[in-house]
Amino acid sequence: MRINKYLPFALLYFFFNSAFLPLGLLYTTLLTPLFLLWLYQQNRIKYLWGFFLITIPFALVQYFQGIDLKYYIRSYLLFFSVFVFILTVIQFVKVSHSLRMIFRQLLILNTLFVALACILFFIPQARLYMWSVYDISTGILKFPRLSMFTYEPSYYSTLLVPIAFYYYLKMLLFKLPDYRLILCMVTIPLILSFSLGVISGILISLCILFFANIRTFFLKKGVIEYTLITIFILIGTYTIFYFTYPGNPLFYRIHNIFEGKDTSFKGRSFDAYYLAWKVAQEKSIWFGVGLGQVKVLGAEIWNTFYNFIFPVNEITIPNAVAETMAIYGITGLIIRFAIEGYFFFYTKPYTNYFRLGLFIYIFIYQFTGSYFFNLAEYVIWILAFSQVFEEFNKKNIQIKSPL
Repeated sequence: MRINKYLPFALLYFFFNSAFLPLGLLYTTLLTPLFLLWLYQQNRIKYLWGFFLITIPFALVQYFQGIDLKYYIRSYLLFFSVFVFILTVIQFVKVSHSLRMIFRQLLILNTLFVALACILFFIPQARLYMWSVYDISTGILKFPRLSMFTYEPSYYSTLLVPIAFYYYLKMLLFKLPDYRLILCMVTIPLILSFSLGVISGILISLCILFFANIRTFFLKKGVIEYTLITIFILIGTYTIFYFTYPGNPLFYRIHNIFEGKDTSFKGRSFDAYYLAWKVAQEKSIWFGVGLGQVKVLGAEIWNTFYNFIFPVNEITIPNAVAETMAIYGITGLIIRFAIEGYFFFYTKPYTNYFRLGLFIYIFIYQFTGSYFFNLAEYVIWILAFSQVFEEFNKKNIQIKSPL
């Protein structure tokens, strides 16, 4: 396996960014000065003005509303490091010219780590190094989910999303050698993470792509066969589990979701919007409460809503859109969607199946999960808005009739 000079950066981001660090701290945060130096060398440091142009007016308004300055400054510096990381990844995508090789190497290394995780699963003393074990839904207690070296399974599965889309589309649109092996390498880690939000988001996005471009996909050799095989496998698997193991965790959790009893889904959706609105009302619905203030103002709201005493560090809003509303109010939401809309029409991801798939996925996912400082989410946005993987450009995919 040939080593790419950008691979260490990709490995750090994908596998080890939070390894052995306190919760909330990342190596990419600690490397912010190095990223700033690299951006200066690449003549991209000038784009930092965008961060201050948007955040300083909010900071002034929120300062006069009243803020806990310590929490605000700490979160402001963290947000600055996230913006620096975004600029770094944008420039990285432009100059690396090796994303295909990096994706391939990440997939291979991830497969090796998954194999290691499966071994550690049977060693109780070592299981928690690569697995998260906690209550995920009503009636599903102490359930193990693959989180690799990240702090939670949903973050790990979000990291996998670009690689998953890349190889799923490769299998659908092109003749991919050893596609069965690659299908397993991509799909098994997602299943082991048991992140239904991420998995369903990928499936929904692929279905939208498929049915919106049904002629392109169906006229590709083998797609009809793959589709029918997949449908039969899903139906067969469902039937087998329904009659032999009706109380399995997947069925149980789906049932809880429809019954409104799934604490994870409810917390990332309905609860998140309600709590975000209540927090924003403490200061301003239009401008929010400010960076770092959710923990300061949310304790009483969370304790009353859940009838449980929450430590300050556990007060979070696990939903990117809801958290944006809490921090920056309705004005912040307008700016968020305006930026997404601007780059959608400026960069035209709808001309490329890979980029469009990522855009559909992350646009939907931001309403049901993620969080404001989620680097994995921003990387997906960047790839959706970047000129990458031209082989997926619609104009480059020739439609040939099987007749």
